Amino acid sequence: MEINYSWTGLQRRAWEQCNCFARVGTYANYIGFGNPVALGRTAGAGLFFEPLIRYGHRTYFSVRASVGLTYVTRIYDPITNPTNRHVSLPVSSMIGLSVNGYYQLNSRFHLTVSGNYNHISNGGTRQPNQGLNLPSASLGLTYLTRTSPQPDTQLWTRTPLTRRWLARVLLLGSVRVLPQTATTPEMALPLFGLKLLAGYRLSSAHALSGGVEFVDDQYFREQVKQWRYVNQQYRQATLLAGYEFWHGRYLFTAHMGWNVVRPQPYKPATYQKYGLLYRLNNGLTFGFDVKAFGDDTKGFQLAGGMSF
Repeated sequence: MEINYSWTGLQRRAWEQCNCFARVGTYANYIGFGNPVALGRTAGAGLFFEPLIRYGHRTYFSVRASVGLTYVTRIYDPITNPTNRHVSLPVSSMIGLSVNGYYQLNSRFHLTVSGNYNHISNGGTRQPNQGLNLPSASLGLTYLTRTSPQPDTQLWTRTPLTRRWLARVLLLGSVRVLPQTATTPEMALPLFGLKLLAGYRLSSAHALSGGVEFVDDQYFREQVKQWRYVNQQYRQATLLAGYEFWHGRYLFTAHMGWNVVRPQPYKPATYQKYGLLYRLNNGLTFGFDVKAFGDDTKGFQLAGGMSF
């Protein structure tokens, strides 16, 4: 079950955030996993951003992204609950994505049908942390506390693209947990990094960019020790090249990385990096990165800095 409260901005300033009308709001939910002994139940709350498609028509659609915290009643315990290797912290993060269809019954009530995908994880701050994936379908009702006429966006011409070259400086930070071994305890270890990017905007929505990333990863340092690499440093430098999609103030980035500075025995030398960023008028930029090799996620990193 879920209840949410949101606001739809119909002003031009709100529309320019994503070149669309969007709902911004908060949610609270309750989920039973169907396995009360091992997994228990969860209740949580968070924020969401929901761009609307065909808004103003009787049938319209949306895509919603959400992030929040959730409390899980049954977590991993090596003695009392050893089979639950999905969740090991009672308070974990929940991220979600949903595709929604709306049908206007009248000006106030809209029928809602949704396909949802949620993921519960502690971000690697405690092991084990396989995470919980929660695909679902839902049926609901949306009530508009007030109605307003939709502005004619055809009169809102986009600001012409005057600057094609871009530059970005981002600081990266994360924490990863090294599992306990026979000789070492479980350790939560920090990662710090610096990413420098430059690129060229092909259009208002598409850009090519590349750069370099420097990382000091204490988790990786401990791994290098355990692998017994001889005379090998653990710090890394990576060359990046890829594509960016700009949607208003939101930026989706996808880069291939070549790990040119790394312990020589370590493989693979290449990986992918995906990012979701939000850029303010003054250039302040923040969001997160995901590092992956194929379908194997290597970690999440918070990012913050400036765009020029």
